[in-house]
Amino acid sequence: MSSAVLRPDAPEFVSPAPALGPAAARLVRRIAISGIPRTGLTLRGAALAGALLLHVLALLWIVHGPAPVDAPQIVMHAALIAPEPLPMTAPEPPKEQPRIEPEQPKPLKQPKPQRKETALPVLAAASDAPTAATVAPQPPAPPEPVAIDAAPARPAPPSAAPESAPAAAPVIPPRHDAAYLQNPTPPYPPMAKRQNQTGRVILRVMVSAEGLPTSVTVLTSSGYELLDQAALDVVRNRWKFVPAKRGDQAVAGQVDVPLSFRLGPGT
Repeated sequence: MSSAVLRPDAPEFVSPAPALGPAAARLVRRIAISGIPRTGLTLRGAALAGALLLHVLALLWIVHGPAPVDAPQIVMHAALIAPEPLPMTAPEPPKEQPRIEPEQPKPLKQPKPQRKETALPVLAAASDAPTAATVAPQPPAPPEPVAIDAAPARPAPPSAAPESAPAAAPVIPPRHDAAYLQNPTPPYPPMAKRQNQTGRVILRVMVSAEGLPTSVTVLTSSGYELLDQAALDVVRNRWKFVPAKRGDQAVAGQVDVPLSFRLGPGT
């Protein structure tokens, strides 16, 4: 925006307003050439008039100023291009592998039978040399005499007889019938008594050197499980034995114990 210059000696106030319309220009001229006496114009009044004129020009410029120029909008159109389809190639057929034919075994050549040539008897030529039958055998040379000692040979001393090992002392098996042992008889099972079960059980007992049973098994069954079990229980848990002895030493041994189960007329 250009500013107006006020000169005191100027005949009139000139303001360039090239961009204003004719109505605005006329208004400015009227204000400039209004009946203001030149003789009474002071510097302060000129400044106030100039400020007022500047405000009017600014207001007119804002109202009648040129419209803003809009920049043209550029519209870009984008089109999607479809990809070209790839050419379809047919898969190659699998290559046929050459067939391997097994080699046929060559026929074995059978050896030709060889002809046996029969040897012809060769006649011995007659010779003037005497045969072995006609040659007389020479007598064998006599053996050379061997000197024999006159002293008789000493006989070899007889070998000493091996010392006989002392015979092992016999083992006396354990005993169960000693009176001081006080071994009880097995109780008769009530169920076996009601069913009249009787029989004889033979137990094989392994006895330790202390006279205690270490193993009790049924050697011969009575035919009833109740009777066999009663015999096993009483011998295994309540019996004692006289241990086996080798000489005066107590050793472990085994003994067979027979036990009978019979029902009397009053039982």
